[in-house]
Amino acid sequence: MTEASGGSMRSEVQRRLLQRSIEDEDFRKKLLDDPKWAVEQVLQTQLPEDVEVRVVEESPKTIYLVLPGTGLPPDEGEELSDQELETVAGAGTWSGSTCQCPT
Repeated sequence: MTEASGGSMRSEVQRRLLQRSIEDEDFRKKLLDDPKWAVEQVLQTQLPEDVEVRVVEESPKTIYLVLPGTGLPPDEGEELSDQELETVAGAGTWSGSTCQCPT
């Protein structure tokens, strides 16, 4: 997966989450209370059990900066191919490190 394609997919998911949180106050509360559930709703798939999702809300006096991870073990730092990422973004469930996705 190229950086551009992965970045654009992530940007699209973030855009959808932000837009829905603006339009739907209940979803916004759920996104803050249970972010993994909210992301799974937007992606229409279940994330692996060991994946953690965190959402924070900025204020006029607090700004958050998210840095990319470093020092991941080799298996955990591998990126998904374009096809794998599109499959995950479309639908499916995870079993270990494998997506059980409809074709």
